[in-house]
This record gives sequence, C-alpha cells and structure tokens, in this order.
Amino acid sequence: MTLSDQYAAWLGGAMRAAGLDIDKQRGGGRQALAQAVGVSASTVGRWLAAAAVPSPEYFEPIADAVGVPVTQMLVDSGIISAASLTLGQPTDVRFDPITPAQAADELGLTDPTERALFMRDLAQQNRRLHAADEGDGDAVAQ
Repeated sequence: MTLSDQYAAWLGGAMRAAGLDIDKQRGGGRQALAQAVGVSASTVGRWLAAAAVPSPEYFEPIADAVGVPVTQMLVDSGIISAASLTLGQPTDVRFDPITPAQAADELGLTDPTERALFMRDLAQQNRRLHAADEGDGDAVAQ
C-alpha cells in the first residue's frame, strides 16, 4: 500500500467519522473540508482518490477540520511513525525536585571549594525567592 493509498483511507474514514458526507455525489463533505482547509474540492477529491497527499501546511487544518489531534492524523495516516514522535526528545526528564548536592553531582562539581560556592549561591537564591513570595503574600493580604 502506498502512502497515498494509506492517507486516502485514513482521510475518508476521518471525514465520515466527523460527519462529512463523502459518499453521495452532492453530499457536501468534500466542499466542507475544502473550505475549512483552504483548498479546492477537487484537491480534496485527489486526496480521497489517492492521487495526491496534502502538503505539510495543510496537516493542521485538516486535522482540525475532522476533529483529531494532528499527531494522531500523522501517525494514523502513515505520514510518520509513532516512534518518530519521541525522537530527539530527552528521555531522562525529571519531575521530582533534587537537592543542591544532587545538582552539584549532576553538574560534575567535585572540587570542594566549587561545590561550597555553588551550594552557597543556591541557598542565597532560594532565600531571595522565598522572600519575594512572602512579600507578594503580604501585599495581597493588605
């Protein structure tokens, strides 16, 4: 199955699921999608006939018009693989806070003087942030 075939199959199903009638000669679904996307009805017809695949600038408008997230459209239609969505993205993202000592370790600070300066600077910044937060709270309370 070619990419054009796969995209056409996806688009037809997505348009039907969105309530756009593409099965009747005068159903209006092709024209409705064309207007929503900013192309001609004959362009939509070529997409549905697997004669062409939309240009990337139409991906988001098409997805919006049929009510699916663009990433779902790209994967389900065969434009990209699901695995490619995570390529190049960091996989070791932390959501839990770390201690200043852990941060120093992560940064590779092994010299005792550098570690001490780093920890002192973090502590000072932390105090400033908490003082600012408390100042904002006092202003609101007054």
